[in-house]
Amino acid sequence: MTIKIALLNDYDLVVTGLQGLLSPFTDLEVVEAHVGETDLDHAVDIALFDSYGRAGFPWQEVTDLLAQPQTRHVVVFTFAFDMDLVDRALAMGVHGYLWKGMSAPAIADALRRVAAGEVVVAHPERHPRVPATDYRWPFDDRGLTARESEVLALLAEGMPNARIAQCLFVSTETVRSHVKQVFRKLGVHTRSEATATALRSGLFSRR
Repeated sequence: MTIKIALLNDYDLVVTGLQGLLSPFTDLEVVEAHVGETDLDHAVDIALFDSYGRAGFPWQEVTDLLAQPQTRHVVVFTFAFDMDLVDRALAMGVHGYLWKGMSAPAIADALRRVAAGEVVVAHPERHPRVPATDYRWPFDDRGLTARESEVLALLAEGMPNARIAQCLFVSTETVRSHVKQVFRKLGVHTRSEATATALRSGLFSRR
């Protein structure tokens, strides 16, 4: 059975990366790939929502997806893994909550299980690796990790460290460490320089 999937995020590169990651699995067919919107044109087995670069958890988008009759199951793909978030998402009706450090085969397996009617929660501690190489994020070619790229996306929107920490559900010290690594890898020294580099790249154009 072919599982029909819709991919959703605010950035072209992220959606394209997810398409590449799922392309080797012939039973998983991406029928829609939306950037910046959640309205679906076709009936799908799974709407996979990548929360990259979101200022907080995308509750409204998830609610909208759950309300659409053409969506059988909604799966969240995220680094935000506070169990309160997981519990709230599941209570809303989400069928999958997947950590973005999973390998491509593990993601494919989780999607198959969701399509079969199972509720799947993939905890970070069970998948101690970075996302598969086909999964792309802005400035991965400059050495930024997926999390560092996400921090840069929020930094480029003018957020201070404390606000970024709230959005990503991590400590301010963790964000400060990520920001230092972003500066080092991009070869910049200030937040303004980092923001200018991000915006000039065109990779952080949120729709």
